[in-house]
Amino acid sequence: MTRPVLIASCLLLCIFFTATSLQAGGPLVVGGPKFGTDAQPFTWDPHNMPIQYRLDPGPMAVNPSNATVIDNAAGLQRVQNMFAVWQSVPTATISFSNAGPILSAGAYVTGADVATVPQLNDLVGSCKSGTQNPVMFDANGQIMSGLGLSTSVIGFASGCALDSASGHLTGALILMNGKFQDGINTSPNFELTANEFDEAITHEIGHFLGLGHSQINVDLVQSQSSSCDVDKLAGLPLMFPVELCQARKDAGLPVLSPDDVSWISSLYPNPSFVSNYGTISGTIYFPDAVSQVQGVNVIARAVDDPGTAQDESRRIAVSAVSGYLFTGNPGQSITASMPEPNENNTNGDLDGSRNAKLIGYYQMAVPPGTYTIEVEAIFPLFVGGSGVGPLSPPVAIPGSPEFWNKDESAFDFPLARDTITVSPGDKLTGIDIILNNPTPTFDQFEDSGALFDPPLNFVLAAVAEACA
Repeated sequence: MTRPVLIASCLLLCIFFTATSLQAGGPLVVGGPKFGTDAQPFTWDPHNMPIQYRLDPGPMAVNPSNATVIDNAAGLQRVQNMFAVWQSVPTATISFSNAGPILSAGAYVTGADVATVPQLNDLVGSCKSGTQNPVMFDANGQIMSGLGLSTSVIGFASGCALDSASGHLTGALILMNGKFQDGINTSPNFELTANEFDEAITHEIGHFLGLGHSQINVDLVQSQSSSCDVDKLAGLPLMFPVELCQARKDAGLPVLSPDDVSWISSLYPNPSFVSNYGTISGTIYFPDAVSQVQGVNVIARAVDDPGTAQDESRRIAVSAVSGYLFTGNPGQSITASMPEPNENNTNGDLDGSRNAKLIGYYQMAVPPGTYTIEVEAIFPLFVGGSGVGPLSPPVAIPGSPEFWNKDESAFDFPLARDTITVSPGDKLTGIDIILNNPTPTFDQFEDSGALFDPPLNFVLAAVAEACA
């Protein structure tokens, strides 16, 4: 199997809470005015740890002859190691407990291998009721096939239940496709290494915990190499929407990137969080400098240290999507009244705030250091279950990326950049970016200024400064 095939085929599918839309580039689900706590991410209750899960007692993988390739004991150990990746983050309060084998539910009887779609459906029901959080092995891929999913799906996490009053997640499950570990490596039954597979499922555990997708070093999607640049791989989030590159462990890297560690710590902070992070926040604007832009990716990159062989600007980066706390679908009343009650979109989705100040707002926690801030478009193929941010499809930004500088305007040189130094406990606000290239939007302050040619002397000065 070649790496380009892997990139194209191994999408990580996530089946999310059916009552909500996808919020990503940070938290998976965000509360709205009547759903959880407004503008606050849904998380497991940190005061009710450990999160208990129950494990499929069958084999992790079998070959086409139904011979066991990875038995239950080995699968159990690997699952425990995957959960431990998240539990071991020193600035987060998360813990897990294996509560034993999956409990009986309808067509499924305790002690049996989870092997059919009816069994899965009944276990989903038990998860929705809060009875258990099943972790299941689809040892030969037959459940995935029975669900009509692509043979390229490595696994999925499904949020089963949440408490809309408290704003806490209360049920979730994971299903992993053993065909990627069956020892066969011919189309369409491609194989992953053990580390690649485990990292893909550890990604799903991130969704299990309430994390969405993140985008950093997106240029790796275009790579035609079976081995990615290690500096870029170091900064590539485990929560990136697709499986690509060699396993992080095989490259001598920790499983979690700085972005992953930042966001899980932001959702589940422990007392050491404030002494290890500072926050950067701001708003992204259209060229009118008034209208806010939702759904663009904002990245804080460490300034590279020329005294090291590593490129810190690729390795140390944290991202957020503008407007990630605002709803992706506020609704509208003009054409929203459809014949079917379920199609009435007057009020939009339940999740996400309606506070207009959050439409273009972003916030991210970064380790102490000096950073540049840039804005880029979300990769256009990251949609639906592979989406990044609250909008699907994502918005386009002509000419991105664009960097923050202290003299922000719609006429500045997009690559001119200033740096921000962050110390532990800092809360740096007002790091706003005014985009240059998108067509200005209409608002109550509308004028023709954005249509003028930018001042020539100002542009030349910006170019000279950037090229110095």
